[in-house]
Amino acid sequence: MDEHFENDILGPLSRSFYRQADELLDLREAALTKAHPGRCVSCYFKLFSSADGMSVAKLDALRRWLERNLIIEARDDSDQVLEKMPVCLDEEGDLEDYCRRLSMEVLNNRVYPAERIELRFNFKDATLAA
Repeated sequence: MDEHFENDILGPLSRSFYRQADELLDLREAALTKAHPGRCVSCYFKLFSSADGMSVAKLDALRRWLERNLIIEARDDSDQVLEKMPVCLDEEGDLEDYCRRLSMEVLNNRVYPAERIELRFNFKDATLAA
């Protein structure tokens, strides 16, 4: 995680979302370690659900950062990556709604040579995220 994330994204959020300090700390830790990309998305939706009209706009920088730095991977039974899809958080709703829409997209618009498909969030390679 770079200084930009700390100063330009988390800083303004901490002032508007001080009551969601746990989510902000979880977000910071997940982004810092790059070990839990799904937690970053989960924190975004928790912040979004608690936002009022004025603070929703402050989530734009976080949304753009997530969309630049995360991908969704479709994996088969043997954990092979079948496809990498962009993260697009423009839609409203919660994390469950978002995941349901992703699942329906894959179910209705993809054909994979596997019986079981797993979708997971992942960080882009450092070269792709720049």
